[in-house]
This record gives sequence, structure tokens and C-alpha cells, in this order.
Amino acid sequence: MSNNAKPEMELDSYIRLVSCNSEWVIDEARKLYLRVPRDVKPFNPRNLPRNLWSEYSHFTIDEEKSELVLYLNAECSRIIKAHLHTQGHGQCGEDHKLSYTIEMSQLKDGLSS
Repeated sequence: MSNNAKPEMELDSYIRLVSCNSEWVIDEARKLYLRVPRDVKPFNPRNLPRNLWSEYSHFTIDEEKSELVLYLNAECSRIIKAHLHTQGHGQCGEDHKLSYTIEMSQLKDGLSS
């Protein structure tokens, strides 16, 4: 093992977040994310095949808004926002059950018409 090799534990660390309708698993080392419906039985992300994961550029967590924002490309023109689930936050109604991917060009077109 060379001195430059990363320990396996570091490569297999995941950030797990729960939104109103999904569990989000973020693999920062590989720049991959996974969105899984909340009603799926517990799972180990390490055992899931690569084709279930999607790439992302970067992400932020807005603690004030309890919101996860995934930027799918470096230009920040494709994003996914999800309301993080917290007790009594009131965001889990019917209107907030979906997470959306938004093409910023489509959003700008819609605002200018």
C-alpha cells in the first residue's frame, strides 16, 4: 500500500440526510448522490451498484431554511432542492412531497414571458 492511498473507511463515509419524502445519501469522495424513498427498508450504500448513483458538482445545506441544495453541474444551471425533515417544521404536506430538478434556462424563460 503506497503512502498516497486513502484508507477504505475514508472512501466509504457517506452523508445521510432525510427530506420530507426521501433519504439522500451523498458520497463526497466520489461526487455521487443517491435519492431513496423514505419508505424503503434500511440499506447499506456500500452494497449498491454504481448505476443507481448520480453525479453532482457540489452541494450546500442551508440550516436556516432546512434545505439541501444539490448542484448537478459546475455552472449551477441544474439544481435539486429538498426540504430536510425536522420535527414540526410543517413542510411535509402534499405540496412538499416532491423534489424538483430545475433547468435554470427554463426558469428564466418562464419568468420573462
